[in-house]
Amino acid sequence: MSLIDFSFSGLSKPGEKLVGKVCDAVGILYEPTRIRRKAKAEADAKRTELVSKLQLEGIEKRAAERFLKRETKRQENIESITIQAAQNLNDEDSVSDIDEDWIEAFFKECEDVTDEQMQTLWARILSEEAKSNGSFSRRTLRLLSTLSREEAELITYFGKFVWQAIYLTPILVEDADGNIEGINFAQLAALDSMGIIQQSMGYSLTYNAKASRMDYYNIVMRVEFKSEDSKDWRIRTGTALLTPVGREIIAICGSTPDYEYLDKYLKKINTKESPVSITITEIK
Repeated sequence: MSLIDFSFSGLSKPGEKLVGKVCDAVGILYEPTRIRRKAKAEADAKRTELVSKLQLEGIEKRAAERFLKRETKRQENIESITIQAAQNLNDEDSVSDIDEDWIEAFFKECEDVTDEQMQTLWARILSEEAKSNGSFSRRTLRLLSTLSREEAELITYFGKFVWQAIYLTPILVEDADGNIEGINFAQLAALDSMGIIQQSMGYSLTYNAKASRMDYYNIVMRVEFKSEDSKDWRIRTGTALLTPVGREIIAICGSTPDYEYLDKYLKKINTKESPVSITITEIK
């Protein structure tokens, strides 16, 4: 039975369903926003009263107070992430049956996250998992739990280089000196050490048709190879490839397109000598 108070307003039916599933899994109790301050004040008073009733002294009292304070903060974090995730869902979304073990693992990894930006990231994961069960592995959850805010911002920045082709693929552009434009070696090395990308001398996208498509955010591109030989139907993408964990995180990290980067890449690829042409066909 859910302990949640559904007297608050503003959530869609799928949002309410998600909160109910979280309640069933971890026993969360969410107080409506309008009484949150009152509830917190009452909780503080009850905590003090409880410690007094236990007749604890010295180190035992301090330990009990520390435990209660820590668990209260964790509860606040859990509720904040849950409500943000629920608010991400609209009436058109279909909420799937999230595995309860996954929910428990999810909150175990994020219950100590207090940074608002990082909570927003965790909330995106929960809402996307609600829409499509199995979208995020436990390995991804463990990795996210170790990220600093600065590392998360680097991942979000890197997302501007990522296209939707056969799968999510970064395309890095080299300048005349062979240096990658827009990101340096140290940043790529950091992404590699985090497990977001793996680096090599160079990767390519291989197609099975002479004409195909790829997307850059909401911009649809037509890809057309000039050769009739299928061995030439490939596009060099650079030195970085997303790992499976990297693909999961990039999909929800909040990256935005960089149109200057896009323009540079299209000018570079659409030369007379290039074996392929990539042209914009639709802007959604």
